[in-house]
Amino acid sequence: MTQLPEVEVIRKDLEREIVGKRIKDVTVRSASLVGHQRNRPEFYNALEGRKIDAIMRRGTRLLLSLDDAHTLIVRLGSQATMTRETANREGGKDTQLVAVFTTGGALHYVDPDKDGEVAVVPTSDLAGMDELTPAGIDPLADQFTWPAFSRELVRRKMKLKSLLVDETFIIGLGDLYSDEILWTAGLDGARVSNTLSAQEVRRLYRAVLEVLYEAVKQGGTADAEGAQDEGDSGDFGDYINVYGRAGLPCARCRQPISLVKIDRKRSSYHCINCQT
Repeated sequence: MTQLPEVEVIRKDLEREIVGKRIKDVTVRSASLVGHQRNRPEFYNALEGRKIDAIMRRGTRLLLSLDDAHTLIVRLGSQATMTRETANREGGKDTQLVAVFTTGGALHYVDPDKDGEVAVVPTSDLAGMDELTPAGIDPLADQFTWPAFSRELVRRKMKLKSLLVDETFIIGLGDLYSDEILWTAGLDGARVSNTLSAQEVRRLYRAVLEVLYEAVKQGGTADAEGAQDEGDSGDFGDYINVYGRAGLPCARCRQPISLVKIDRKRSSYHCINCQT
């Protein structure tokens, strides 16, 4: 899944570049992308001629509000992106959807793993869709206090790495951002959440916000698992301190970064010297 900062960056970019555009024609490469509709022609008919009035985000899903009381829902694939391109630019091998605008330019949806999905639904149906109500905290949208954050840490009694990637706690962190947050907070991912002191809770709380907002500011990053063949990958990769850096010196203490097992399913990049 494309993680929370990247989805927010895509939302902001598209809000600036395609709101007010009217869709002339649509091409979809893979029928599985539009599985919610009966077939591709039905999807084309739902989009062609429609104007994009607004772009919103619900968790890690994008909502493109159309001028006919319908909404295009985009669940981005694990390495997917959406960008505005020139109308005459041909899509690459991983471009799964192209929507050309009447006034020039086009929207490209690129999904190397082909594991995303798009759907056009009546806007009135959105309120009843459980997938648009994230179970966990959205740090870029929700107001949450560190005392409430602390209570959840105590209640859950989980290893910090496992907790941070749990979508019912905080959405859209994944391995990269969870490791960066733990390094920023100076905490070992193997620590159990209810053992943190008040000072450590505050450090972790601040680190969540600091890392995510900086990632959005820098335009996100293409993580070590692969980059897109279209669009910008963002500059946050230049600010990564631990993820994918096993054997390299820690930016804080210069000791080597390690990749350690947290449990049978999870590993974490961290500095064994300054994360405790």
